[in-house]
Amino acid sequence: MAGEEKQTLTPKEMILQKFGVKAIYRIEEVHVSSNDCLYRCHLQLPEFSVVSNVFKRKKDSEQSAAELALEKLGIQSQDDDDVDITVDEAWNNIVERIKYIFSDEFLSVDHPLGGHLRAALQRDGERCGSLPVSVIATFDAKINSRCKVIDPSVESDPILLMSYVMKAAAKLPDYIVVSPHVDSLRRKKPYPPATIKALATTHVKSIKAEAVHLQCTVGGEEVVKPVTLEISSGRYYLDIIADKLGLKDGSQVMISRTIGKTSSGYECRVYAAIPKLKSSDNSWKAREKRPIIESSHLEKSRNAKASFVCGVDIHGDAIVASVGYPWRSHDLEHDGVTLKSFYKICCGISPNGIYKLSREAIIAAQLPFSFTTKSTWRGPFPREILCMFCRQQQLVEPIFTISTAPVKPMSCILRSYQKLKDSECDEKDSECDEKDSECDDSEYQYTSKGKEEIPESGTGYRCEVKILSKSQDLVLDCSSRKFYEKENHAIQNASLNALSWLSRLFDEGDGDPLQICYTDDHLDAVFQQRILMKEAVPKGHFRNRDEMNQYEDQVRIQTITKGSLVSICYSVYLDVDADFSKDGKSKKELIESNEEIEFEVGNGSMNPHLEAVVTQLVVGQYARFLTNAPAEDLFVTAATGTQRDRSLLSDVAGFEYCVRLLGVKGPTEKRIEADFFKPSLSKQRLEYVVKHIKESSASTLVDFGCGSGSLLASILDCPTSLQTIAGVDISHKSLTRAAKGACNLKSTLLHDGSILEFDSRLHDIDIGTCLEVIEHMEEDQASQFGKTVLSLFRPKLLIVSTPNIEYNTNFHKSGPPNHPKNRSLSSQLPKFRNQDHKFEWTRKQFKQWASKLAKRHNYSVYFSGVGGSGKGDPGFASQIVVFRRISLSNIVEKVSESSMQPYKIIWKWSRGNGEKKTNL
Repeated sequence: MAGEEKQTLTPKEMILQKFGVKAIYRIEEVHVSSNDCLYRCHLQLPEFSVVSNVFKRKKDSEQSAAELALEKLGIQSQDDDDVDITVDEAWNNIVERIKYIFSDEFLSVDHPLGGHLRAALQRDGERCGSLPVSVIATFDAKINSRCKVIDPSVESDPILLMSYVMKAAAKLPDYIVVSPHVDSLRRKKPYPPATIKALATTHVKSIKAEAVHLQCTVGGEEVVKPVTLEISSGRYYLDIIADKLGLKDGSQVMISRTIGKTSSGYECRVYAAIPKLKSSDNSWKAREKRPIIESSHLEKSRNAKASFVCGVDIHGDAIVASVGYPWRSHDLEHDGVTLKSFYKICCGISPNGIYKLSREAIIAAQLPFSFTTKSTWRGPFPREILCMFCRQQQLVEPIFTISTAPVKPMSCILRSYQKLKDSECDEKDSECDEKDSECDDSEYQYTSKGKEEIPESGTGYRCEVKILSKSQDLVLDCSSRKFYEKENHAIQNASLNALSWLSRLFDEGDGDPLQICYTDDHLDAVFQQRILMKEAVPKGHFRNRDEMNQYEDQVRIQTITKGSLVSICYSVYLDVDADFSKDGKSKKELIESNEEIEFEVGNGSMNPHLEAVVTQLVVGQYARFLTNAPAEDLFVTAATGTQRDRSLLSDVAGFEYCVRLLGVKGPTEKRIEADFFKPSLSKQRLEYVVKHIKESSASTLVDFGCGSGSLLASILDCPTSLQTIAGVDISHKSLTRAAKGACNLKSTLLHDGSILEFDSRLHDIDIGTCLEVIEHMEEDQASQFGKTVLSLFRPKLLIVSTPNIEYNTNFHKSGPPNHPKNRSLSSQLPKFRNQDHKFEWTRKQFKQWASKLAKRHNYSVYFSGVGGSGKGDPGFASQIVVFRRISLSNIVEKVSESSMQPYKIIWKWSRGNGEKKTNL
């Protein structure tokens, strides 16, 4: 080419440019014989990985892996610069490319088309040298890219793409022969005799390749069965496939894009009959004049399964095979496509299937319906799955739009609540007066009946996700009305909503995609009714269906709460009872097993049958139960995929699950409380304190055990009379987080120290707080803390909160409270809300502790709480005591001078001089 050529990047260089060191290449040696060694490359990118085919050189395998990654990302390789190219230039490029493909030198090129050409030249008769148009359209990237310039829709319309190839070839009448009746091209001038002779002497081994035949019967019924492609030396493999499909030759075979890979990493494609080519203009009407006999196969019914797999309408039979000519090699490569590998490809097309395959639990796992936290989520995250799905379906990467909106401060919500309560009181004055007299803090009693969750922070995140086609047509627009505290949670939940919607389209084509799949209630009401469970290790198999039914009326008590992370081992067997077997023999085949798998209870990530049973077990307990067998597709994907396995389904069969509970990690205290209360208990406690700050007109506050500063942050969000606040904590990590936002008052200090020690700098403050801290100490230390604060620090007001252990039963209720089994299982329930708690007190114990301290140190006490109504049993979820100083008499106890200032100030800020000091 004349002039200076623009330097282009190789696929590997493009990956390096986009991902840098995050792109990790790993070379695997593949030994095909004692002497020969090939190489396969594994490329790991942040969101997915690809595996190349095998090559003789390591560099070639790396470039192939990079090229596959670019294809998944929807990025065109820069072999040619498509920027600013015109339609006329694109047509000219296609014509030149076709001419080059049929040149003498191209025969020796290591290119898939080169392999097809060499095989075509060994065909007999008039077909010798004829190259199917479908081959050119499928395997030549440059022609593909130029056709997209002409019309972007060719990416999803292979027939239109083939018609463009034929039209371009027609512009070479002196060089290319275009048959009006056969979808193939051949060179007009014969190849040199020496070239043909060299090809004839090339020895090609005969091969047998396993494939899957998707038959479409006259009645529209689809039959999936294995087939063997026997490709003898000198035969063109597309002609063999055409024979299996009942077609004349390979020129009538359409080749799909890659639909998946075999277990060895080889590409799989769908082969089917070519429908009539579309006429791109009037000059191409001759292409529609086919003999009726050649088009008779097009009258067959639509092959739904083949169409589903390759994304293009297929009529008549189809074959799924892994055979073809690779890059940089002259040999025909192949790998077996079994029923199992085919159904695995089918499974991996839907979002639900992608998740199942990632967990390696086809039967047991399923796509969750909610995203809670990173720590409890197992498998690829929703956003990652959605991106994988879009690449697989030839869609652009999903577009996420984050919107933020300030959430009403709790004080506004309280005022609204108070107005509502006042309006009710106007109707029933006497009743309201009576209720208010019983509890002064009734305005803080939140319930869990609110439908809309309010983020703990002042700002909520909401995410909208859009999915577009390569031609920028809108495929899906999914947004949530819900706000989330964290941006990532908003993105993950929006992704999950989109995935759930898409899964219903793929998994239940006749279902309503807008219908919710199921809720927690359905787990109990629907699935438990069909579960047979035995608590002890079984001695024999359940064979009698009448015996199964007698278990269904038993009341089962759930012992594992929602949000828990459980670990199980399980096995799933296909179980055919002798009474229902065609040959009168019982049969049992292992379908799926897992030595250990974790899942979160209540988010739908596990088979509902299995989860419903597991949540009724205790650690170490074993259970076995029967269910109906799933659809054949799912069964064969999990099983070996042999004809024997499939024949078992023809009997009246069921699945037998054997499961053992290995371990349970309970949900966090915050998660438990958040599920029961809106707003959460932590938010209610903070608002309780803010109310007392405002009522007391306090100017100084010390938060004992301030942690990450949630109370301090709440104070900063509300206008109060406070001038100086201080936080004390023994955790450096928590203080580091607290220091990031504590700088809006006149003076802010964060102290590193133990709340069991006295520091004279914090003596005689207005308000002291200690929220949900003492339960993390030993009980004697809690008493020591009370003594130290009330006798030495001497705050005018001290607010202490701690969990009410009597309320814990409400968090674990799932059955009749007086049921014998419920009582027997009570000892198995978590004793405390948090595994870090050293103790939790009843209301009586808490009152005794507080009253004793108040009496000794001249304070009055007032008991209240948040969470629940507080009336009757079991009281508030979080119990609170307010100590109020009565006088200043007897306030000083002798303390050694060395212990008067043991705290280390790690953060100090003063508005007056703008100083900020940190020792972090």
